[in-house]
Amino acid sequence: MSRAPSPLPETLRYAIFSTAEALAAGVDPTRLTRSDLRPLVRGLWARADRTVTEREIVAALCRVDPTAFAAGLTAARLWGMPLPGVFSMPVTEPPRQAHVVVGSEILPPRDGAVDRRLHMATPGRRRQGTRLVRWSRVEAETVGLLEARNGPAVRLVSRVGTFLSLGAVLDVGALVAIGDHLVRRPRQEYEGRSRPYATIPELVAAADGHRGRGARRVREAIAQVRMSSDSPPETALRLAMVAAGLPEPLANAPARQECAGGEVVELGEPDLHWPQWKLALEHEGPSHLHRRQQDRDIDRGDRRRDAGWVELRTTAKDLRAGCAPAVTKVRRELVRGGWRPG
Repeated sequence: MSRAPSPLPETLRYAIFSTAEALAAGVDPTRLTRSDLRPLVRGLWARADRTVTEREIVAALCRVDPTAFAAGLTAARLWGMPLPGVFSMPVTEPPRQAHVVVGSEILPPRDGAVDRRLHMATPGRRRQGTRLVRWSRVEAETVGLLEARNGPAVRLVSRVGTFLSLGAVLDVGALVAIGDHLVRRPRQEYEGRSRPYATIPELVAAADGHRGRGARRVREAIAQVRMSSDSPPETALRLAMVAAGLPEPLANAPARQECAGGEVVELGEPDLHWPQWKLALEHEGPSHLHRRQQDRDIDRGDRRRDAGWVELRTTAKDLRAGCAPAVTKVRRELVRGGWRPG
């Protein structure tokens, strides 16, 4: 019967650590082969009793190389940017078919597929990739520091720099959603901040000087970024309305109606609205499932109807096929309200 592995030194507190860190803490090399540890990639070990996170892996790689930092999709996930589909999923294991092995060298995937390995970079010579990590050369002045109460500090490309780099892998609609996320007006009471992560002029200036892959796509996206969209579904709905030839709606802006006698009724800030045609649209996300929010939604809808407005509600099913169901609903109500195409 094998003995339980001896405890690791308290100084080796990380969930993921390097061979060099273990040896520096006095761990015998044979201790690394015990069942409570598993190798992630060459030189990195994960504790079996802890959850492996993308952030912990990045932190370990940054400790191994003080010049290293996260880039691309990895940096975007760490910053909390709203990535589409599979790109939003953290990478904690070597992705399947995400790379090409030629002899001892590991290369990006062929045929234009997106390399979904962890993306790390240094300002110096590009390092050789592994099954888990791809390496790039990126100038160090674009690097920021991300700190959190419940996780290790990591170095990564700045938010704006990350946004620019995503033009190489994302389509315009996804880039607009991320741009909206960066410039949106935060709510101090919920987010603890009052300033946006960036402004539209800052994005424009950064894009004007950007010459990397996808630069034209980034500039096309920035032209459609608005500071008032609160979520990717709202961005998708707004873009779909414009693409379908409907008037561009106001997003999360105050709606008001002047009634008889000069009284002005405040109608809240609809997700989207067309004041000329007295039409408001609210997208029902997860927060609207709470009873208190539902009560507020009902009261607000009553005020709008009393003021002569129409309020439409959309859900996830209305986002299908490029938001075609939502576009149909809105077009019908705009026509009823007096709008005419062309």
